[in-house]
Parts: sequence; C-alpha cells; structure tokens
Amino acid sequence: MAKNRDNSSMDEENLKRQDIASFPPAVLTIAGSDSGGGAGIQADLKTFMANGTYGLSVITAITAQNTREVRSAVGVEPELIRQQLEAVLDDIDVKAAKTGMVPDAKSIETLASVWTSKVSSVPLVIDPVMVATSGHQLLDPGALESLCSTLLPLATVVTPNLREAEAILGLNSGDIGSVSQMEGAAQDIAERYNIPVVVVKGGHLESPVVDTQDNLVIVDVVYIQSEAKVSCIKSPRIDTQNSHGTGCTLSSAIAANLAKGMSHLGAVQQGIRYVNEAMQAAYPVGGGHGPVNHAYALQVTPVPRPTMHSPNPFTDYLKARSATAWTKYICHPFVQQAGAGTLDRDVFIYYLKQDYMYLKHYARSYAMAAFKSDTPREISVLSGIAQNCIKESELHVGLCGKWGIGSDEMDHVEESWASVAYTRYILDRGACGDVLELLVAMYPCLLGYGEALVRQAEDPQTVKEGNLYWPWLEFYIGREFQDTVERGRRMIEELAQRENPSAGRLDRLVRTFNDTVSLEIAFWDNALQLPQ
Repeated sequence: MAKNRDNSSMDEENLKRQDIASFPPAVLTIAGSDSGGGAGIQADLKTFMANGTYGLSVITAITAQNTREVRSAVGVEPELIRQQLEAVLDDIDVKAAKTGMVPDAKSIETLASVWTSKVSSVPLVIDPVMVATSGHQLLDPGALESLCSTLLPLATVVTPNLREAEAILGLNSGDIGSVSQMEGAAQDIAERYNIPVVVVKGGHLESPVVDTQDNLVIVDVVYIQSEAKVSCIKSPRIDTQNSHGTGCTLSSAIAANLAKGMSHLGAVQQGIRYVNEAMQAAYPVGGGHGPVNHAYALQVTPVPRPTMHSPNPFTDYLKARSATAWTKYICHPFVQQAGAGTLDRDVFIYYLKQDYMYLKHYARSYAMAAFKSDTPREISVLSGIAQNCIKESELHVGLCGKWGIGSDEMDHVEESWASVAYTRYILDRGACGDVLELLVAMYPCLLGYGEALVRQAEDPQTVKEGNLYWPWLEFYIGREFQDTVERGRRMIEELAQRENPSAGRLDRLVRTFNDTVSLEIAFWDNALQLPQ
C-alpha cells in the first residue's frame, strides 16, 4: 500500500510540474518608474503581458515625467533594490530578465552582486539607458564605467541605441553614422565585453535608409558572437510622435521571447516587429512624445488591424482559408499554357468569347455594388472598376478581331454552363447580401487575375516574343489593371475593418469567397475541355 501511495504522490507531482510548465513564464524588469506610463517599468509590464508572460518588477528609480518632459528623478536606495531583487528571486522561478534605468554606480554594483550570486544562468537583456527621449540624463556621469565593467559582462543581449553604443565604446557623439559603422560597433561591444548578442538600434540614424521599393526603413543591427554573424533587420519607418519608451519596450519584448524559449535571433526579430506594430497602432496620449500601443497584440479579433507588415489582413484571412483551391486557381494550366505559348488557339478563342459574356454580368455586379453603397467615394471606386470591365471586354473583342471574329458574333455567343453558374451566383449574392458580401463574391476574379498573371509573367517558362497570348497577359500585369486591383483591395479591407465581422459573418464570407474561387477554376477548366 505504501508503494501505491508513493506512486500516487509522484504522479501528482509530475502533473503539477506539467501544469506549471504550461503557465506563462515569469519575466523580471529592473528599471525606473515612468509616471507617464509610456516607458520604464510601466512599459515593461505591459509588454510582458502582451507577449504572453508574467511580469515582475524591481524599481530602481522614481521619475516625475509626462510625454513632454522629465521633471525630476530620484534613485531608490541600493539596499532597497537589493531587497526587492532578493525577494523576487527567492520565491519565483524567473525565466528571463531585463534592466533599464539603473541610475548610479552603487545601484549597478548591488544589482550585479545579487544577480551573480543567485541567477547568473537566467537570460538577461540589458538596455543601457542613459538619456530620456526628452534629453534628461538618467545615468550618473560617473556610473558609465560601472555599467560597462560590472553589468554588461552579465548580459545575454544588450540593446544600445547609437549614442549609447558610442558611449560604451568611448567614441564621440556622431561617430556611428551608417549601417556599416553600426555593424562594426555591435561586433566591438560583443567582443570587448563577451556578450552573446548585441543589438545596435538604428532609429536615430540621420542618413535615410531605403529598401528595394524605395520605402524609408529603420535598420537594426544584430551581432551574434557565437556565429560571428551580423544580421540587419529592416522595419518600416513610422512617421509618428508616439515613440516614447520604444527602447524599454524592445528590451522587454526580447526578454519575454527568450523566456518562452525562442532563439536569440528569433527573440530579437519578433521583438522588433512587436515594437514597430505597436507604434503603428498607437493613439494620442499627451502633448509630446506619446507611448506606443503596448496592448495592440491583446486586441483579439478574427481579422487583425492592418499594419505595414500585413497591410491586407482581411485578404490574407480569406486566402488562408482557401489555400489549396487558391493555389490551384492562380497556378491553373490554362494560364501556364498561355504563358508558354502552347495553349490551343481554339481553346483561347472559346475562352475569350465566354469571358466577354461573363464580363457583362461582372460589370453589372460592380454597378450593383455601387448602387448599394452610400458614400460618393465608394460609388466612384466601384463604378471605376465596372468601367475597367468594359476595357477588358474591348481587349477580348480586339484579340478575336485578329482572327476574323467580329463584335456581333461575340454578342450572340451561347453562354456556357460555367459562365451561367458563375455569373448567376455573383448576382444572387448581390441580390441577397450587402456590399461587402457582393464584393467578396467578385474578389477572386479581380484579385486572382491580378496575382495569377503577374506570377505567370515572372515565370522563366513564359514566352513573350511571338506568343499569341502575350498581349492578353500584358493587359493584366499592366499598371492600369493592377491599380484597379489595388483600389478594389483597399475598398474590401476598409469595409471589413469598419464592420469588424463576427465569427458567423466571417464564416459566410469565407464560404462565398471559396465558392467563387471554385467557379473561377471551373471556368478555366471548361475552356480547356473546349465543348463541341
């Protein structure tokens, strides 16, 4: 019996361990308090929660500040810092930690002493805070040596901005002014203080950096010492006043990610993205440099808010739930054969005639959507797309005319079952549903042609010279049609964000989208089969 009781006790203990392992990991911030709530421990604790961890805090300083200024700052007595830190570490299993503002040498030395004696193996992210966004000095001038010699060697990750990196390396202000100099600084800091990962933040870089599409970007440099590898992480540059506390937020996000078991590079990459999207989602607070929106990641909706990383979330949502069929559609053999110039001419002519008939109904459907709309802008956009359908029809007439087929013959073609099924389905959605559902029903045609033919044009197997079907592809990859696709995409995204559809409503919209994707596939299938 005793043996059974022992086994039962062991089983209960194992279950308890499994339960604990499933809880959010505990992450500690050792930093100053920001009464304005945008930086310091306030930002850190918000970040920990938003990133799925449990936040702990040791307060090193108390500041009187808002979005405009830091009015005063008082350091907490080192003995109280020690007591806070020991109280937390003696009781709670900390999985990662970060430091922010540690204002003086004595506080730094106290922190380092407790840390090395209790939890030296726990990942530690050090944000070497020296000056506030407002320009207020947050680190005693004589404490830099203690920071570098005592605290930095304990770090797993260090996240200096340009001015902080210069101070750590003993350089003059402005000496780091390019991405290549940031890379050198990251490597120098890592090697000098034996730090596994150094992230030199490029938000203050004065020389503009652009990506391959000429968009302004921020470049953050990551050096991983074990691999002697530099990575440059590019993010959209956000034109905003809401940048207060971004350094605190980044180091906290990295610590949270490390606590969850992410790799060093993965933790940094995900942290940078979190901060960038939190800036994009920010709202006005105060009259100066406001905070980011730390809670944006907690605002759970089936369709997330658009960001620069994911500007079309509703479109992505629809396509993700039609993945197999969508791929089959945009990679259809009809398009592939047209691109290669191997498509049977009679098949292509049959398709042009049927699509000519289809486009009449498609234009009517966009006119119906304009009729259902209640703003001048929506009516203008949707009417414009209907007009583009007429231009497509003229393309078809022109191509058929080269083979002696006149517009009168085009107007009297017998509509195929595939076209009837497709067009009547769309018109039914328009009659029974609202503007958004009608646009979703028409979306696979607009979006799919925009994607499928661009994809085919970029395929190495595509032939341009001497290809009878290249003018057809060229129309859909051209600026005018692609602009029409973008206008339609923006309209659908705006309507979806405005409505914020319920789960039931989304299910219906997804079914509608999937139905018309299948009807698009059937339309091209029918052409390849060339009914006699």
